[in-house]
Amino acid sequence: MISLYPTFYHTFQCKASDCNHTCCQKWTIDIDKDTAEFYEQLNTPLGDTLRKAITIDEDGHHFVFSHEQPSCALLNKDGLCHVVLELGEDALCQTCHMHPRFYKYVEDLELCGVGLSCEASVEGLLSDENNYLSFTIEDDDGEFNADERPILENIFQLLALDIDPQFCNFKPIIELTYYQELINTYSKTEPIDDQWTLQLENLKHYLTTTEDSEHNGEMDTTRMAHATNDTKCKSNLLSYIKTHASQLNKIYQYIMYRQIDMLSEYSLYTLIQYATDATHFITLSASMYDNLPEQIRRWSEQIEYDEDNVELLFTNYDDHIAVKE
Repeated sequence: MISLYPTFYHTFQCKASDCNHTCCQKWTIDIDKDTAEFYEQLNTPLGDTLRKAITIDEDGHHFVFSHEQPSCALLNKDGLCHVVLELGEDALCQTCHMHPRFYKYVEDLELCGVGLSCEASVEGLLSDENNYLSFTIEDDDGEFNADERPILENIFQLLALDIDPQFCNFKPIIELTYYQELINTYSKTEPIDDQWTLQLENLKHYLTTTEDSEHNGEMDTTRMAHATNDTKCKSNLLSYIKTHASQLNKIYQYIMYRQIDMLSEYSLYTLIQYATDATHFITLSASMYDNLPEQIRRWSEQIEYDEDNVELLFTNYDDHIAVKE
């Protein structure tokens, strides 16, 4: 087995009470059988709180958060977990213990990382001084040197996948019609909250375009305003891409790395389209709101942490590629 880790993985540390967006909200968290049995038998006030917070159905035990109860009932006023404070990390269910870490297995590769819905993960990715994503590598047979720093292209080579190196780097698109279609595609995903739907509407307005036309020899005032908005929007995008080129490239590479296991069902070009659209969506949102780390986190929370949304997008891209062929 060969294990790969983004170089910033080893410095990851939860921000705990310093985090502005706790991971303990909005999700449905599955509780593994052993932990569920432990919680059921815990004869303490904390045990009573745990049992009240757990939803049980035919699929097992879960922490289910809703609009009425958006955050986990086990959090104290400082955003710290009562389970960890009273019993230690080992008492957490497997999902809570591992999050936001992920481990994916493709052939003889173990692809490790941390999800970008986490503030600390995003900060780690963006703070890396390189303008590309690099990895550390560990293997059972000592084939690789511990000082080696593979890049994304090398991972595809390890999988014997022939990829043009140019597809391992982010290629910016400035055409507003592309972004309009991208928003339409993302509108098909299941929203995680009302704010996501509102953000899509705001981005649509930001991208509003109207073809130039003349009325009695003069351009209509409304259409002139839209034309001016088009120029401003393109200028903002171009400026943002130039300023953040290094970071956007790492974001693109990391999003592609996160979903390499999808190649068991989908084509390489589908994966490239998924990562391309994701990075452009983050770019568009960040150019409008001017907060790149938060837009990465929001995208991840909405898309890559909802397997149905990831599947929907991959299927959509795969269908479009099939039609073109």
